[in-house]
Amino acid sequence: MQAKQIILTSIAFIFLLVFALNAVHAVGYGYSKVTLTQYSVNISQSSSINIGFTISLFNGSYWGTSLAESPSNSYITFTPSTLNQDPTYSGTLTISVAKGTPVGTYKFNISATGDDPSVSPVQLTVNVVNSTSSTPPSVTPPVVSTPKPINYFDYVGSIFLAVIVILFGLELSMKKKFAKAANYTLLGSVILSLVAAIYLLAYDSLLRISGMLHYDILIVFFILTIILTYLIYGNKKMHRNALLILGSLSALFVFAMFLDAILGLPLTQISGSLSYGFNYLFGFGAAGTYSSYGISFAFSLLLLSVTATSMLSLFSYFFESKKK
Repeated sequence: MQAKQIILTSIAFIFLLVFALNAVHAVGYGYSKVTLTQYSVNISQSSSINIGFTISLFNGSYWGTSLAESPSNSYITFTPSTLNQDPTYSGTLTISVAKGTPVGTYKFNISATGDDPSVSPVQLTVNVVNSTSSTPPSVTPPVVSTPKPINYFDYVGSIFLAVIVILFGLELSMKKKFAKAANYTLLGSVILSLVAAIYLLAYDSLLRISGMLHYDILIVFFILTIILTYLIYGNKKMHRNALLILGSLSALFVFAMFLDAILGLPLTQISGSLSYGFNYLFGFGAAGTYSSYGISFAFSLLLLSVTATSMLSLFSYFFESKKK
């Protein structure tokens, strides 16, 4: 009875923690849009020019946001007149060109950063001309390219395959010994998946705002995992059935995560690219992915831990079935 009370208390605490974190972090997170008064400017060497900018709220709640540019350039600098304000707000962007800047055309991505990042950057073209010339050169050097979004799915995928191979190998080679350890290992994988889910529910504002269906599915999966875990460890009659359901549900969830990545997630207002899902889930904060290191780490941990949960649950179920 005492063990059941501890489990129920833990479940209640986790629920309260999730909703408390959501209440705190749901306020003040949104996405913004950047507009400029000019998208192409001509600037002489050793000169500067001012253009106007506006950061307007795209969706969600307003919070502190600033203007940023990429890629960085040692010759051309950008200085916004206003920093870390709540959108919607306007200001002046000063573009300064150093004396020794090579003549040519440079392209920059201007975006909003902070708690309300922009849904997509705008491109600003800077034509650098000789200090004695008033028109852009007819021949330009190579354009400064913007780094393409990258992801680290190759690494996460390799670990994913390693987890499957290792667990499958242990199941075949150890059998009874592995079955005894599976219960404890299963509990550990469940805890890791719940921790990852809590982090995503609390901090992944992009999924909450632009992918509400998937956000709700994550909540449902989180609740079902807790209930099934309780039945596995706290109810002998439902133990085997709960193992089968948890294993099957976890396998379906892993399949759904891969399908989401392939289809780009339901974030069509952010990007229609099919590669967007992989970039977002496994970008680990790389430019242009709209992800962060913490979000990608949580998604990767969720993928790996749920995979382990599925294999351990199904192995325990079939092993116990053979014993009977």
